[in-house]
Amino acid sequence: MWVNIYTPWQEKPADHRVLQYEKKLVEIIQKSDHSVVATFSDGSTAEGTHLVGCDGSRSRVREILCNMAGTISQNDQLDVRFLGCSAELPLDVVRQMKELDPLFLQGHHPNGSFFFFGIQDTPVINKTQNFKCQVNVSWSYCEGFMGRDHPVEVPDSQEARMALVQEIANHWTPPFQDVIRSIPLDTPLQEIKIEDWSRCDSGAWDNFQGRTTLMGDAAHAMTMYRGEAVNYGILDVKTFVESHSHTLSDPERMEDSQAACDAFEQKMIGRAKPAIGASRKACLHAHYSEIVDPESPLVSKRALESKADVKSFHIRM
Repeated sequence: MWVNIYTPWQEKPADHRVLQYEKKLVEIIQKSDHSVVATFSDGSTAEGTHLVGCDGSRSRVREILCNMAGTISQNDQLDVRFLGCSAELPLDVVRQMKELDPLFLQGHHPNGSFFFFGIQDTPVINKTQNFKCQVNVSWSYCEGFMGRDHPVEVPDSQEARMALVQEIANHWTPPFQDVIRSIPLDTPLQEIKIEDWSRCDSGAWDNFQGRTTLMGDAAHAMTMYRGEAVNYGILDVKTFVESHSHTLSDPERMEDSQAACDAFEQKMIGRAKPAIGASRKACLHAHYSEIVDPESPLVSKRALESKADVKSFHIRM
């Protein structure tokens, strides 16, 4: 996990490590008006002026802060199942895909399945003629999919998983079908739980009078079917820096932390809350083509706050 404890005016000891691995957070307490302490399962602690939970869609920081606020921190799983892999594919198959798009593409089949393809790496001269590609297959978790009278769950074994994605691809046309058939049989297929956290609201977590907060997937976990989550995470950092710049640089103004945190969370939540809903709708539309129209969040334009805001952030960082 990643928990950032920020202490701006204290000198770091020579052996201070910015990143520490294999840490499991067990407790967060406010030690004083100007200090937050995180305790880990190995008994170690970290103390600083702010604690920012940016530890992913199943955030432990969110769990602790939501429990303190009396709200639900668990994600909601959608009625979609997903398998993906990184596979080496032959040149002739990849060439057909590159004719459709040079980098990546995605598409839906009326049987309720969805396909994503992306090129990760090109062949290394004199070593291999294969392309390393990302291949993802998802499907609607409902009765009737592929003629089944029950929803199709992700199998436990790798052999059964490969057989399932090949069966799904039997309904597709080339070259998409060829991609699946070209995946080496020993390639691990990983399941990703399609989840989001729609409870990203003001007061959903205890922010310790402005000393703790969430950002990124920890604050607004969303599905990947609009490809927006990383953009919102970057904007979270921008918004946090802007709202906290005076409190982080001047210890004499730490009393302004509550107002700074409120300003950050108000803007972050106001932006992210609609995006969570749009991404959920895009996920569902990806598996039910009959409800897709030009206004569908699956195919509609993505919008940043403004080009000027993003440009100024890049220059400053």
